[in-house]
Amino acid sequence: MRKKYRIAWGSIAPVLFILFLIIVLAVLTEGRLIQSNTLKSLLTQSIGYLIGGLGMIFVMALGEIDMSMGVNVALSCVTATVLVGEQGWLAVVLCSMVIGALIGAVNGLFVALFHVQGFMVTIALQIGLRGAIKGIFLLIPDGRITFNQEILKFNTLSIKLTILIIAVLAVVYLMEFSPYGSKLKAVGESEVCAFMSGIPVKKVKAAAYILSGLFAGLAALFMCSRQGGITSDTGSGFEMTVMLGMFLGGIPVEGGMETKLFKTIIGLPCLIIIQSGLTILGVDAGIYQFVEAVILLIVIIMTHFLKNYTKQRDEKIMAQVLLEEEAKQA
Repeated sequence: MRKKYRIAWGSIAPVLFILFLIIVLAVLTEGRLIQSNTLKSLLTQSIGYLIGGLGMIFVMALGEIDMSMGVNVALSCVTATVLVGEQGWLAVVLCSMVIGALIGAVNGLFVALFHVQGFMVTIALQIGLRGAIKGIFLLIPDGRITFNQEILKFNTLSIKLTILIIAVLAVVYLMEFSPYGSKLKAVGESEVCAFMSGIPVKKVKAAAYILSGLFAGLAALFMCSRQGGITSDTGSGFEMTVMLGMFLGGIPVEGGMETKLFKTIIGLPCLIIIQSGLTILGVDAGIYQFVEAVILLIVIIMTHFLKNYTKQRDEKIMAQVLLEEEAKQA
């Protein structure tokens, strides 16, 4: 029996749908959406969210989410700027990543050791730390911390793209080629089965939240340097944008083996482009959010049904192959 190539529609269809929407928006905006200056600006804007997505993917592979990523961005950037702001952008980046990883470790501690749901832990941390940040900024006269010129040198496309490429390669290795990536996805598929197979579930979960925090600390400088400084609202809504883009790219809500990095790399820039297209068209803020919600629901429903279709199709093919093998042996 000749082997047939089977298309994984559950992974491809959401991406094709999003690309179709971008083409429609490009036509409606009379090409303004795909002008070189606009695309360059959108690329610069997307990099910070992409870095956040590279961290969030570890948590999403578990079938969980990190609601504290936005406040992690703010606190990491504020603390690093105050501690080593005069030492230049590289020192601030490294310090911010360490602080981000420590915040992620707090999440991982509660999730792994105390068996608290990731959503509950991270949203509690988000509320608590956001209140602390607002309290800190009440003590600052202008309500804003401005970066010095040395840190603003970080805000160049060449430096950001270089760091992004290195970060992507690191995540590709961890997710696709390292033993940790296999264990992470196995826990996302079935925590009980993973535990019975000898996988250290607690360590895998804790590491996922630490990595999420680490990348949040890196994303902090991408986001803040583009704005030139930090306010008490820095990072607000960051995690929602990251998650929305990842879901639009086809990342499954339940995690597991279908959590692929390319879906994040495609989904987040596409979301930024769609948002920009709606802005160019002058869509009202309320309608804007409604359109985003409808698109997200369509993608989730599409992913769910096509994934089930692919699973049923593969099971039928496997059953047919087994019957043919039995007929040959008979």
